[in-house]
Amino acid sequence: MMQRWLAGNSLLTIIAMLLVLFGTGQRVRAQDTFCEVALVLAIDASSSVNEHEYRLQMEGTASALLDPEVRDAILSLGGVYISGFEWNGQSNQSMLFDWTHVVGEADISRLARQIVDHDRNTTKAPTALGNALGYAHRLMARAPIRCLRQVIDVSGDGISNDGIRPEDVYQLYDFSEITVNGLAILNPYRRGKTFYEAVDEYYMRSLLRGPGAFMIVAEGFDDFARAMKVKLLNELAPSPVGSLGRW
Repeated sequence: MMQRWLAGNSLLTIIAMLLVLFGTGQRVRAQDTFCEVALVLAIDASSSVNEHEYRLQMEGTASALLDPEVRDAILSLGGVYISGFEWNGQSNQSMLFDWTHVVGEADISRLARQIVDHDRNTTKAPTALGNALGYAHRLMARAPIRCLRQVIDVSGDGISNDGIRPEDVYQLYDFSEITVNGLAILNPYRRGKTFYEAVDEYYMRSLLRGPGAFMIVAEGFDDFARAMKVKLLNELAPSPVGSLGRW
């Protein structure tokens, strides 16, 4: 029977059928590996952040990830890829967790625990925001999959005072397909010091970058968990926030 079938079909027809089958398999694999959002969390651990404030950031980030609305946002996308690190001086970045494909509640719980259990790398390093951006860019470049949206989420309480400037990093690295959002922490105990009061304006001017970039303001470290939740919900929305702006 096979010989009769082959005799009645040209070689070109057989090749065409094989190409169709091969192409279908490729499309299935592409769908299986689709990713809408790759998210890098970059959290300030510079010397301007005391130990209590540092813990509020770690616990606030974990709390935001565990929030039911954030969990539902992650699951509604079919999962997201997330990595996170803390930053301070020029070469003092420390990974909180490497790239993780978060597809279920167990993944979210594991990340939250890793963040809370992380040991701070130092308490005596300055604020090298530009170097943190460069580190985040290199981290994004080695993401295990190319996602539709690439987002770097930077939080901090002060302007850069060490290392390369954020503006210069944007000239050195290709951020054309990356959105950089900010979470500016206003410190009510340091009112009157221009350095801290200007952090939100500084983030607007020097940090925000890319399509749909935006900033969330936390009114002190006690407000960090709320601000991080709002920020994540916007970053995990099915489409980017419409324009540069302050929330």
